[in-house]
Amino acid sequence: MYRKFIYVVMWAAVVLAVMCTSDAQAFLFNQELHYTFNWTPRFSELLMLSDVGLNDSFYLIQKAGHIISFGILYMLVFNWLNKPNKAFVLCTAFALFSEVLQLFFQRNGRLFDIGVDLIGIFLAYSICMSIQKHKKTAME
Repeated sequence: MYRKFIYVVMWAAVVLAVMCTSDAQAFLFNQELHYTFNWTPRFSELLMLSDVGLNDSFYLIQKAGHIISFGILYMLVFNWLNKPNKAFVLCTAFALFSEVLQLFFQRNGRLFDIGVDLIGIFLAYSICMSIQKHKKTAME
């Protein structure tokens, strides 16, 4: 159980390291991490929708990254706790935390992105529930 928890912590650290880098394009294309701390973020930016760029390929790659990373996080938390609803709540809370934290690193923390994260969490939840149901049916 301890090992499973370590996997969760390690993946969460990777997610935060990537999400808080000041230049997402430098990370994606050059695998460079840069951090710039902002002591006075504007929390009102969480509500912005004007920068949602569904026609921008880089934007869509970022959102796919959100879906995949939070799907993996859910699966790791579920594997650790074996409690699907608790795993869902913890991953959702982490999504909120990560978006607020991004504001402190000159990134675009958005409530919209929490919705994108929830897509990944829900997909992983659905997969885990399907697998559990299949295992249960196979045992009967």
